Amino acid sequence: MTEVTHHQTPRSRDVMLEQIRIVALSLRRETMVVAAVVAIITLIIAIDIVHGNASTWFDSDEWTAVCCLAFLFPFAVWRTEKRFGPAFLWTLPVDRRRLALTKVFAGWVWLIAVGASFVLWHKTLAVLSGIAGARTTPLVSLTGATAMYLLGSALVLGLRHPLRLLLGTAGVFFLLGTLNETIGRRGGTSRIFAWLGIDTLRTSGNFSSAIDRAAMVWLTYPNLAWTVTVILWIGAGLIALWAAASRHRECRRQ
Repeated sequence: MTEVTHHQTPRSRDVMLEQIRIVALSLRRETMVVAAVVAIITLIIAIDIVHGNASTWFDSDEWTAVCCLAFLFPFAVWRTEKRFGPAFLWTLPVDRRRLALTKVFAGWVWLIAVGASFVLWHKTLAVLSGIAGARTTPLVSLTGATAMYLLGSALVLGLRHPLRLLLGTAGVFFLLGTLNETIGRRGGTSRIFAWLGIDTLRTSGNFSSAIDRAAMVWLTYPNLAWTVTVILWIGAGLIALWAAASRHRECRRQ
């Protein structure tokens, strides 16, 4: 008879390190594309610095771009994996939900590494440009990127066809925006608001006063408002991610 040898379940640390390495290998193509783009942009900025025209590169922080890329980053992390059904990732001797969360963490590690490198790159070019009061992407923007990454990971991990939902949602918002603009030009916005019962709420004195008071409070404490907002988004992302990862529990039938 053939003797069967039972091996211990891999330690969490070993699984985490291996996933970090695997994610890095799976993102080699994307890394080369990003490196090429950054090299080209760096050359363009260097030429503008020499000619004294680099001020437009440092007149705003790039929070929106960083958060959008962080939201889409999970699509690259999970691009080569079959998230549902039998697949190599799920045949490893580790609980499926734990393995999924570990892979999400590995992707977050590389996201933070890339984000920190981008912040350092932007600040270095700003220093070399010699522009007074140059604005660059702050390091604190990585907290917003973390929140968006968690939400994107929950979307990718929890749905079989997340890209369809993303494109469908974008299409719906585009159509609603187009419809709103068309109706607004024809002067029909007020009638629609009245039909939906929104106009009364929107013009209510008590409601407007409450909104104004809340806005004044938030504007009085901008740092507190920003901190609370980021915490809420990260909390929502963690909850959504846990719910999405729970779809991959061992006891769940595929």
